[in-house]
Amino acid sequence: MEIIFILVDPEEPENIGAAARAMHTMGYNGLRLVRPQADHLGEKALALAHGSQHVLHQAQVYDQLKDAIADCDLACATTARHRYEKHHYTSVRELPDYLNAKGEWLRRIAIVFGGERSGLKSADIEACDLLTTIPQRQLQPSINLAQAVMIYSFVLSADQTQVHITDQRLNSEPMPAAEYASLKQLLQQLMGRVGLPERYQGYVIQGIARLEREDLYVIHKLRAAFDHALDQALTEKETR
Repeated sequence: MEIIFILVDPEEPENIGAAARAMHTMGYNGLRLVRPQADHLGEKALALAHGSQHVLHQAQVYDQLKDAIADCDLACATTARHRYEKHHYTSVRELPDYLNAKGEWLRRIAIVFGGERSGLKSADIEACDLLTTIPQRQLQPSINLAQAVMIYSFVLSADQTQVHITDQRLNSEPMPAAEYASLKQLLQQLMGRVGLPERYQGYVIQGIARLEREDLYVIHKLRAAFDHALDQALTEKETR
């Protein structure tokens, strides 16, 4: 199933660039522009695309929406306001299930967005097959065009995306065996100093065996702080 994003009458180059970036981040590269009022290959648009400039370079430009959706099996118009004509509004949350239910009948789908000022014209909505919207908790005139593209692209690709954040912690590698053995020994000494029953000492040693190195590092810092505090307390007691 191929999903194409169509921007009708976009006016701000930054929004076009940010929309391209949002699409590409979620795995989509098909962008079509209808009567763009801004240069999608200009400096501002390319700067906001950041890493997704190829989406702008490959974007197709049309004079009429009907031509942009001619090869699509289903065109979904997006709106943020109630229309006077009677329509059934499908939430963006429900859209993936709706599309998946169509199965192999849908090979190419268009998600159509209107311009920043007035959204889609009635004629453009009539040219589409489905009217979909983003539910809002607080009533607002509209959602920013690039933000709307981000929401739709994220929801439509939710079952295919994954976390790509790399662990940047300094101590993400497993703790060396010798260092771990030393920590166990020092912890046992500390627990003995404070009079912790041996049964509970065993619970602690078993517990740290399940921790990652970063957590073990924190335990080691706490142990050192407690030992230092105990040493100070004993020194003060002896000097009285």
